[in-house]
Amino acid sequence: MKAVVYEDVRTVTVGDVPDPRIEHPADAVVRVTASAICGSDLHFFNGKGQTSLCEDFRNLGAGPFGGGLGGTQAEMVRIPNADINLLAIPEGMEDERALFVGDILTTGYYGAAIAGIGPEDTVAVVGAGPVGFFCVQSARLFGARQVLAIDLEPERLAIAEKVGAVPINARERNPQMAVSGLTEDRGADVAIEAVGSVPAFETAVEVVRRGGTVSVVGMFVTESLTIPVGVYWSRMLRLQFSGICPIHAWWDRAMAAVARGDIDPLPIISHRLPLAEAVAGYELFDSRRATSASTSRSGWLRARPSSETAWWAGRRWWWRPIPRPSWGSLRCRSSSVCPMS
Repeated sequence: MKAVVYEDVRTVTVGDVPDPRIEHPADAVVRVTASAICGSDLHFFNGKGQTSLCEDFRNLGAGPFGGGLGGTQAEMVRIPNADINLLAIPEGMEDERALFVGDILTTGYYGAAIAGIGPEDTVAVVGAGPVGFFCVQSARLFGARQVLAIDLEPERLAIAEKVGAVPINARERNPQMAVSGLTEDRGADVAIEAVGSVPAFETAVEVVRRGGTVSVVGMFVTESLTIPVGVYWSRMLRLQFSGICPIHAWWDRAMAAVARGDIDPLPIISHRLPLAEAVAGYELFDSRRATSASTSRSGWLRARPSSETAWWAGRRWWWRPIPRPSWGSLRCRSSSVCPMS
C-alpha cells in the first residue's frame, strides 16, 4: 500500500510499505479516507519529536517514540484494541465535517471546557490558528459574553471573526491594551493559549485579569520559561494546563456540538491535493503557507493557507474507515493517543 514515510529530518516521501495485518485478536485494520498533517508531525519533520508523559504510550506514526505503530497518512492502518479505539461517527455526517473531531476540534473544545468559562465572561484566545479557531467557537458555546481572537495574521483573524470573535491584530495593536479597552480596563476573565510558544503564553498572562484563568492548550516541547512567581501569586492567577487532549473522554460532547451545528469546522478547509503529493503538503505546512492540512486515501489534501504558522499547535490524526463487507455498516473514528495496554 502507499503511505507517507519519514526518512530523515525534513525528508518525507510517499512510497510502498507492507499492508498492515491483524497481530492480535483485538486489532482492526482500517481503510483510511482522511488523515491530518499537523504540528505534531512537524516536530518529527524538523527533528524535534518527543514522547508522551504516560508510562505506557503508543502513538500512531511516531516510530520508536510511539511504540512502533504505523501512521494514518496511508491507505490502511492497524488499530490495536479496536473495540476501545474506534469511535462511532453519526450516520449522514460527511467526512470533512467529522474529520477534525478526532483532533484539533476536540482539543479546542476541551481547552475551553477546562477553563471554567462563565456566562458573562470575556475570553481571549491567543492564536487564531485551527486550534484557536475551535477554541473561539467552543468558548461561545460555553456561554462567554464576548470572545477576543489575538493573532498576527489578518487571514486567520477574518475566519475567527466570521464565527463571532472580535479580532485583535497583534502586529498592529498591543494585545494587552486592546483587551483592556474592550473590558473596561479589567482584562479577560479567561485567556486560552492556543499556540504552544513562550511569547503566546506570556501574552495570555498579560491579557488576563487579576484572579483570571489561563488555559494552556498549545503543545510545548522543549521550551522553558522563567516565571515571576510573586507576580502570579499577587494576581491570583489560575493556570490550567491541558496536556494531550483525552479525545475518548470528550468525543461524544464535541461530536454532538458539530452535529447540532454549534461548531462548524468547514471554514478552515481550503486546499486539496492527492495523497501522492503529500510531500508538497508538508512543504506547504512547514513553509507557513498552510495552517491545517489533511490527506485522504481517495486523493485529497486539505489546507488553510497563511503566511504565518508560528501561532499554531496541532494534535493527533483522525480517520474514518470504509468497512469491509463483513463489518456491516460500521462507521468509526480512532484517536492515535489513548490507552493501549
